[in-house]
Amino acid sequence: MIQIANRAHDANVRTDAAMALEAVGELRGVISGLDASLDVRSRAGWALDDMVDELCRPDPDRDVMASRLWRLTEFLQGSGVEVGPGTAPFEPIARIAGWVGPLGEALLKRLG
Repeated sequence: MIQIANRAHDANVRTDAAMALEAVGELRGVISGLDASLDVRSRAGWALDDMVDELCRPDPDRDVMASRLWRLTEFLQGSGVEVGPGTAPFEPIARIAGWVGPLGEALLKRLG
């Protein structure tokens, strides 16, 4: 019984991570289309690469993802990119934050 429950949990983590991974891909597209310098877009792309690496792990760490998402949003804001509600980056950021959990919710409150 425990083995079945563990498999179900593992499958849910992978499915949820797949949805977060899809949001990271969407965020990559949004960032590539920003009116920002090549340096900003490149550095943001590296942060997204790190997120993809984490989400592709067998058991992605939500705390690691929270840290990466916070750093990315702080970097974007510091570079003059608007990331609050109603902006193009916000929706995928919100979906990733939803997967992250409480630390992601705290980020959304800060952005809102």
